[in-house]
Amino acid sequence: MFFVAMAFSATLTLLALRPGHLLVRVLAAVWCTSVAAHAFTCVRRERTLRMDGRCIVVDGIPGEVVDGSFVAPWLTIVYWRPLGARFTRTLLVLPDMLDPEPFRALRVILRWEGKIRG
Repeated sequence: MFFVAMAFSATLTLLALRPGHLLVRVLAAVWCTSVAAHAFTCVRRERTLRMDGRCIVVDGIPGEVVDGSFVAPWLTIVYWRPLGARFTRTLLVLPDMLDPEPFRALRVILRWEGKIRG
């Protein structure tokens, strides 16, 4: 949350110091504020994840793991597509987001699935 706040304040500072039309800068500041508000809500939201082989359920939405997931001891990136959806979504999982055993199990499942990079 600290990094979102720092990026938001730095962007507003640059907008204030940049020359140009006042209306354009105000509209850019409003847009930046709405993006920062969305980022704050995303950072604070808790996510639920349940995996069973290729099937993955994120926040109650069933889907499947797709090619491109990344597994490392310090970071796991899960690419998944909800059932019936067109676009792939990304879920970042850091070690401190889960207890050690579920984090290890997630990494093992993704490695055995064989759809990972790295």
